[in-house]
Amino acid sequence: MVFIMYKTGLLILTRPLPVLKSAVQSVLEEAATVVSNTLYVHIQPSSSSHTFKIRNVPCSKDFRCLMTQLYSSSASLCNNLDVRILLNNVSNLQLERNLKFDLKRPCDIVLIDNQLIADEFQNKSESLASLMKDGSRGPTEVHTLSMPADSQSSMIEDDKVESFDNVVLGGTFDRLHAGHKIMLSEACFLAERQITVGVTDENMNQKKTLCELITPTEKRIEGVLDFLQDIKPCIEHKVVAINDMFGPTISDPDLQFIVVSEETKRGGEIVNEERQKKGFTVLKQHVIELVVDSCHNQYEEEKISSSSSRKRLLGTVINPIKPNRNIPSSPYVIGLTGGIASGKSALCGRLEKLGAGTVDCDKLGHEVYLKGTPCYSTLVEQFGNEIVGKNGEIQRRVLGSIVFSNPEKLHLLNRIVWPEIGKLAEDKIKKHAENGKEIVVLEAALLLDAGWNNLVHEVWTSVVPPGEAVKRMMDRNNMTEEEANKRLKSQLSNKERVQSSNVVLCTLWEYEYTQTQVEKAWSLLQKRLIERNSEHSKY
Repeated sequence: MVFIMYKTGLLILTRPLPVLKSAVQSVLEEAATVVSNTLYVHIQPSSSSHTFKIRNVPCSKDFRCLMTQLYSSSASLCNNLDVRILLNNVSNLQLERNLKFDLKRPCDIVLIDNQLIADEFQNKSESLASLMKDGSRGPTEVHTLSMPADSQSSMIEDDKVESFDNVVLGGTFDRLHAGHKIMLSEACFLAERQITVGVTDENMNQKKTLCELITPTEKRIEGVLDFLQDIKPCIEHKVVAINDMFGPTISDPDLQFIVVSEETKRGGEIVNEERQKKGFTVLKQHVIELVVDSCHNQYEEEKISSSSSRKRLLGTVINPIKPNRNIPSSPYVIGLTGGIASGKSALCGRLEKLGAGTVDCDKLGHEVYLKGTPCYSTLVEQFGNEIVGKNGEIQRRVLGSIVFSNPEKLHLLNRIVWPEIGKLAEDKIKKHAENGKEIVVLEAALLLDAGWNNLVHEVWTSVVPPGEAVKRMMDRNNMTEEEANKRLKSQLSNKERVQSSNVVLCTLWEYEYTQTQVEKAWSLLQKRLIERNSEHSKY
């Protein structure tokens, strides 16, 4: 029994494909008790000899089925593992090369379903080292899997699947999950020479759920390339950003085959219609079935999807928290920001019910204009007596009409007002500390614009899609659609806020789901504070 966890493992499966298909669950469960991060899988059925050598395996329906089963099962059985099925030896061509394991990550342990080969690896470490392309001595640990005995019926061979020189597919590929891996692996499985992948750019992703949380295009391209180069380095990989549904499919006449999902099947048909117009060869097509997400909740999709993955990020730390040594360690201050109509105030109220002290910078903004405050005389001096009403107070509507049409005057107003609001906020935070509050939420739409994030330990942002924000402004503030859009565009975008935030929340869905996010964020915050206090107590 192995008790030590290894970071990266190489799982070698040598039993007949029907046997392996029936043992997927037990194999993955056992592997998950040994390997913690990356699990490479090499499938070489019917290797009965006690001497192991990587050899060519033809494309077959059974191999494809096992590959899909391993990925889909890994999503529910060992979601913590990055499973990567190696396909360098899978080809319908007669390969005449010395195949070796070409792994991007150093392998710590080999798991194998054949006791004779396991004994060979353990007794002759050089035999395992000889299989590694990088020339390293290879993993020193070998673990034999518990497997059922083969039956005669399991030795039946099945039909081969046709392969192609050039295979293409496209998608968002945000945070690679099992569904993505099945599509990419299917393309590599069928490709003999080149695989072309189109990765949607930011403009194509605007209507996707929580698009603000989608990884930047260049990072998604890097992730796809890393995966492809790992599983089948012997072919050429062409991964490009695309700004429409076609990408390279209507510009490259040499493409032969396209991999699509059930959702994008119609898109594949439209691609072929365009290729026919250009006189290109019609692409043969393979449709990947959607993979059921056995772990989804009522607010997530039933299939494994990037949208659900992004929803699971809500309330968690998405960007590292940098210590702010310019403010007291207690109380712990959360800066809560977001665009107009994003639900900040409602979130702040929920956090207050959970025990946080709250500071509303919008209300403080009204206070700094009052007669007798430091700002009052400065504002009158800079903008004239015309901004003063009959009651002696500054008329904010009149002042607004002056500054919002003049960027220089708006900048001047902000230079006067923002520092004073910041001072009032600091005073409020101190009062909460005196009253024993351990956590204070500073609610401010202009948190980042005004630099008040230097008053907080973490920045949390509330987001809703622009269309939803416009709808709320029209309903709540009686604005026209044009007025609402203009107001929205005058602020930082969701993406800009998210980039500067540690935690993101979204109030788009049901009350209960928003509450779930808040409670999750609060619980994780409590854990971070316990860990921080524990660290401080050591010194």
